[in-house]
Amino acid sequence: MSGSATTMVEVSKGSKTDLVDGKYTVRLDLDSPAGAVDIAAVLLTAEGKVRSDADFVFFNNPAASGVRLESDAVVAVDLSALPAEIYRVVITGSTEAQGIRFGAVAGLRVSVVGAGQSVSFVPPGLDSETVLQAVALYRRGSGWRLDAIGQGYSAGLAAFATDHGIVVDADEEPADVAPVTQAPAPQRVTPTAASVDLRKVDVVLTKESPDRRATIDLRKGDPGYVLTVGLEWDGRGAKYDANGRVTEFGTGDLDVYFFCRNEITGDYVVLSGEKGHQGDLSTWPYIHHQGDTRGPGANNLPATEQVTVRPTENGDLLLNVYQSVDNGAGAIDKFGNPRVRVRYGRPGPDGLPDRDADQITVVIGNGKSSFWATVAHIDVRDGILTVDGTIHYSRAFSERMPVLDTAGTWVRSAKNGPVGRSKKANGLGLSRYEGQCPTPR
Repeated sequence: MSGSATTMVEVSKGSKTDLVDGKYTVRLDLDSPAGAVDIAAVLLTAEGKVRSDADFVFFNNPAASGVRLESDAVVAVDLSALPAEIYRVVITGSTEAQGIRFGAVAGLRVSVVGAGQSVSFVPPGLDSETVLQAVALYRRGSGWRLDAIGQGYSAGLAAFATDHGIVVDADEEPADVAPVTQAPAPQRVTPTAASVDLRKVDVVLTKESPDRRATIDLRKGDPGYVLTVGLEWDGRGAKYDANGRVTEFGTGDLDVYFFCRNEITGDYVVLSGEKGHQGDLSTWPYIHHQGDTRGPGANNLPATEQVTVRPTENGDLLLNVYQSVDNGAGAIDKFGNPRVRVRYGRPGPDGLPDRDADQITVVIGNGKSSFWATVAHIDVRDGILTVDGTIHYSRAFSERMPVLDTAGTWVRSAKNGPVGRSKKANGLGLSRYEGQCPTPR
């Protein structure tokens, strides 16, 4: 069955359609809720199995030979570029990242579009499923055909992956999906090799969290992935609606400093938005400060000071906030919902992690008026980034920056370490920006 590029042919579930073009895009469209379904593709051999986990194309592995993820809803397939041993490409959709089932998705439809042929169908009867086999493009003699599958998997993405030869850790299978009336589940669970955690991370740490730690597996990213660490705040006097969204930004600046410890040499370097101390991604500590914030409300955005990080395993990073002298003493939480953001993912148009990035948020919420607060400790070990959001404070009335000693232990007040001071009077906010970490006591 074929048609023109401008004619969409409707087919039913289970139908088989001869494909006449060499390249197609497969799209999953829906009416609501927006962004509820994530598309993916699985390349299968004649035995119905993947050759390796690389044959699963999804947001953390966006391309394989002949198949490319174009967006959360579109996959492009070049039939001529598929390896000879690949006999079937199954296009799937999943709602697990949003914590809902297909019964809550309205107006779902599948379209397969080539240069001279367009086919669409509506998968019927979906209810409790969280994974959908939408369509398959498969070899038929010397040509290709389209199978309108429309079959759901209520057992979830891990079960689907296992059925097709993708290795999934038993303890990484998705939890029960919440009813559609509840908030979306915070994590996207994906098929994974036993040694790499491919789950989408979206964690919020507050003072009520039983463990102020969270992790991101950096090994799942490719060399183009971007890691950023930063502090955001809405400003003193910011106003919020009943849902916690900013209706009016406040005022006020915070001085944010990134203390980096070299585990090999025991040296330290402090990075900030100040000229000459913004760091370089080509030299240790492989961190670059994006520049001082312009203050909350600029371009209708919160104040943000952040660094781009090239992850290494030979150092620690402390995010230290100074709230004295020019900014006036006072608790950090008076600056409007201050929070640490650690984000890791493919770069967006601005070069920073895009909206699908892994994210750890540390809500600070401290009410102490210590001059310094260490609001996050970031470390990378064996490819796993760990954020410790435990908040530490400097000694009362001390201008000495909290640091790490040569063993990596937090030090409240170190002799010969950086001391905070007035930028207006001195040009720079610290007495020194590099040196030797103190020895353990």
